[in-house]
Amino acid sequence: MLTIENTTREIAEARPTMAVWGIGAIEQHGPALPVSTDWWAISHSSRAVAERLGAFLVPALPFSMSECHGPMYGTVWLKPWTLAAVVKDVARSVRQQGIKTLIILNGHGGNFVLESTIRELNLTYDDMRVIMPESWFLIDGPANVPIHSTEEIHAGEGETSSQMYINSENVREERVDFVPPVGREFLDYKTMDYISPYGVWGLSSFADAEHGRQATERRVDRIVRIIDDRLAQLDELRGE
Repeated sequence: MLTIENTTREIAEARPTMAVWGIGAIEQHGPALPVSTDWWAISHSSRAVAERLGAFLVPALPFSMSECHGPMYGTVWLKPWTLAAVVKDVARSVRQQGIKTLIILNGHGGNFVLESTIRELNLTYDDMRVIMPESWFLIDGPANVPIHSTEEIHAGEGETSSQMYINSENVREERVDFVPPVGREFLDYKTMDYISPYGVWGLSSFADAEHGRQATERRVDRIVRIIDDRLAQLDELRGE
């Protein structure tokens, strides 16, 4: 794996053909989790994926489309077209260096502009493959990992468990369980402060660090399998 700790000469000599880039978010995560929760999670996973693939690790982008959290303190967001422009520029910059496969890992559920942007990049550059494994948000833990609420949307059991594993020193003791009486589509109508007074959508009191470890490691395994399968399928479609 190559990172930004390497020199230009070292990267040039290695001639990487694949890059892994995570996209996080800086947004409120209730009373127990830091506003950098999504950035921590995607930074950890993208590093693990890059190590497995022997790729160049592009540092995870902290900011993305978090406007749904509105004025809640600590939230910093980008407009959809701003995020799309950043993704295009990053893709162009690594392509100029001979990197022809860019793996984007999305660490925030609200980044709906990514799919259309990735489609545009693939249609624009015949010599480049940009893919985004869609499994990031699956709660894909082993069978013995209990998930106590099907309404696990934000700062609940899953996210809190993962942070207890990868970022325990920044997890506070105050846990809130709150499931709003409305569906997720209401994030298109109102900001989170109207929907949940705590900024939580789930049952964070059930969080457990060991469950977080199991789910995080399983998720990385699944992402790597999806990447391998997706690239093989693309090669087959291209007759390579």
